[in-house]
Amino acid sequence: MLSIDIKYGSLYKNIDITQFVLDNCKTENYIYVPAGDVIRASIFGDPLPGRLKSIFVIEKESETVKDIHIIKDTDVLIIDLCNLIMYKELSSLPVELKLNFGLIYNVDKLIKLHNKLKIKHGNFNSELPEQMMAINHIKGNEKILEIGGNIGRNSLIISSLLTDSKNLVTLESDTEIALQLTENRDINNLQFHIENSALSLRKLIQKNWDTIVSDELLPGYKPVNTITLDQLNDKYNIEFDTLVLDCEGAFYYILLDMPEILNNINLIIMENDYHNLEHKLYIDNRLREENFEVVYSHFGGWDNTCPCYNNFFETWKKKGL
Repeated sequence: MLSIDIKYGSLYKNIDITQFVLDNCKTENYIYVPAGDVIRASIFGDPLPGRLKSIFVIEKESETVKDIHIIKDTDVLIIDLCNLIMYKELSSLPVELKLNFGLIYNVDKLIKLHNKLKIKHGNFNSELPEQMMAINHIKGNEKILEIGGNIGRNSLIISSLLTDSKNLVTLESDTEIALQLTENRDINNLQFHIENSALSLRKLIQKNWDTIVSDELLPGYKPVNTITLDQLNDKYNIEFDTLVLDCEGAFYYILLDMPEILNNINLIIMENDYHNLEHKLYIDNRLREENFEVVYSHFGGWDNTCPCYNNFFETWKKKGL
């Protein structure tokens, strides 16, 4: 009888993720594992820190290895368990599988956008959970503030979903990354706004992905441009009704200092990228006080010890809307 084992790492050093994938990455009769080594390591753990890893799907028949399929970090992995057929690209799915798979992941719509859009820096196979949340919850008439645009994978998807792409303002505090984001926007002739700042009332400095509050510039850090909510509103004159958050835990401080950010907001798409669980619990309580409820939740994070691993990706919506 044909069976499969799924391993993550290298051929010589790896971890068996078969049962985890079946328990956590399976929908009906399909397995789905996103591309991107960082997100995979966050889901499965990291057997080889600092090294690029692959997924190995090992086909066996009566305990004899029949074939080994290598899924690189740039490939997604979709397995039709009924027929034991593997796909490495969303665009390669047969029509009937797209229909079944699309009931949950809206794959067809995302494939069309991936085929339509250009991306000079990076690729669309990373940050798929964020893209899926955007596809599933943004209708087109929203006015969106995105905090943490990075190179713009999700920004490009979001702006393409909007009737008017100028109704998106995305903040990216890293100047070099903001330039890449600008190039990715411009080659697609989109018109969303890019603000090279962090939303903050406090002075900030940054080192790699870590941003901290500090009145002095510490060794290895660089200063961060900041903008307040009042300044942002005056500059763009957009009454935002949707927040998209991927800001390395900074939303906790934003909400503490500028609680008015929730005024007029109906939809929040977020990564719960908090190192301190208390920060996440504070956010949850404040959102419930403002009559929000969770309409989507999924596991993830930078590794499986992440405090918010079980609900790293979430969408919140105002009740009754």
